[in-house]
Amino acid sequence: MKHEIIELHNVQIIGMAKKIAFNEAKEECPKFWGEYVEKIIKPVIFEKQEPNTFQKAAFDNGVGEFGLCTCDIPNHNCATCWEANFGACCENTFTYVIGGIYKGGDVPEGMRLFPIHSGTWLKMHFEGGMKAFQEQYMKFHKEWLPTHPEYKWASNSCCMEWYHGTDIHSPDYQCGVLMPLEMK
Repeated sequence: MKHEIIELHNVQIIGMAKKIAFNEAKEECPKFWGEYVEKIIKPVIFEKQEPNTFQKAAFDNGVGEFGLCTCDIPNHNCATCWEANFGACCENTFTYVIGGIYKGGDVPEGMRLFPIHSGTWLKMHFEGGMKAFQEQYMKFHKEWLPTHPEYKWASNSCCMEWYHGTDIHSPDYQCGVLMPLEMK
């Protein structure tokens, strides 16, 4: 897996948020992306409608570039919650945000701001496009991270999926995950 180290400081994510149970994430996250397409992309891009306030804020701030996972369990980070809860039959939830980097301006009803961890982040690039995303995501957590102890997930932090491009069905579609690092 290709990776790079980047710096993010004083960044907020603006976006649509939804509470999702860990054991329903594989079904509910894609459904939420479908809602995003119906509410923002389809009317403006495909139907050529003039954007309303909500849609304008989404386009102005790149909403759809990130999928932010914030844990609803106090004093955990996504790595801890992922290992303990994904695939489990539990009622614990996380808040999933379809967002972009907030550039300023009004935050319309139906969107919220989420501050993210300032500092050094590991940016993983997944190969094979969106089709391979889930498989690569699992490999990142179960295989790649354990063999790279030099990267430690920052405490009390979130995880961000990142997406770039328009053709999600292309094997060349760019996507991956961002993980905040704790310096050793």
